[in-house]
Amino acid sequence: MAPTQKVFIMGACSLICLVIAPFFGAAELTEQIFFLRLPRALLAWLAGGSLAIAGLILQSILRNDLATPFTLGMASAASFGAFLCIAIPSISIAFWAPQVLGFGMAIIALWFLVFLQKKQLGPNRLILAGITINFLFGAALMIIRYLAPPYRVAKLEHWLMGSIEASSYTPSFIVAFAIIFSLLISKSLMSQLDQYSFDMDVASVRGVNISKLIKKSLLISAILTTAVVTQCGPIAFIGLIVPHITRRVLPANHHWGLSGSWWIGSGFLVLADTLSRSVSFLGNSSDIPVGILTALIGGPTFLIILIKNKHFS
Repeated sequence: MAPTQKVFIMGACSLICLVIAPFFGAAELTEQIFFLRLPRALLAWLAGGSLAIAGLILQSILRNDLATPFTLGMASAASFGAFLCIAIPSISIAFWAPQVLGFGMAIIALWFLVFLQKKQLGPNRLILAGITINFLFGAALMIIRYLAPPYRVAKLEHWLMGSIEASSYTPSFIVAFAIIFSLLISKSLMSQLDQYSFDMDVASVRGVNISKLIKKSLLISAILTTAVVTQCGPIAFIGLIVPHITRRVLPANHHWGLSGSWWIGSGFLVLADTLSRSVSFLGNSSDIPVGILTALIGGPTFLIILIKNKHFS
């Protein structure tokens, strides 16, 4: 089957998931319930595609199958910023919105990665550095959780599990704006990534500014990750799983990879979120945070990739 046909099928399936998702859920379907589910399904669709693209770009630029916004610490940094705003509302007022502080924290993590990249550390060492950043911001999250007022702890815990809850279209608009902005600054990025993935030296000879390409790729990933994390909490492993699926079914070309990752990621998270609000667990009628489901799927996948990746050391 031609790549165009495959992408068309992926796109059709993704859009079908988006359309039918509001009809499913544990609660009885009414007109009000239907219109409450529409913004949630749209947010899941946008978030899934964004995380998948961020993962694809990071894996390409670092030449490592384990590179994701989470293993590089971007997601944890953005989570810490948003977490502060939830725990201490006055901080949100001072910094305008959780998105601003979350993006600022992600930029700090990004700056550190760029600094290490200038030291000519290999991709595997950058991954290890990112994991260290992840642990550091994770520890900071736990400190804030420990010091937060008791009546906010439940909300903080639910948010940390990764949950898509949208009663309006505002969160979707924020994520969509991040996507549009990323597309504007990523002009010609895919063709440069193709050359970079084939051979770094050849790409440099052909006029690709390697340093600029890496910085721009990291920035785009940070923007997309921050937009999703500040709206939905940390939803892991989509940026890990989806690019691998895309590479198995489409040619090794970033034009196809971008399209395929978007459609697969968006459809996957819509299905996962639909399942999370349709299945009760141990008699609990509340939704299961979708981050739990993605972790249950992505965790074993991560281990399989780690075992098979002989170049990781």
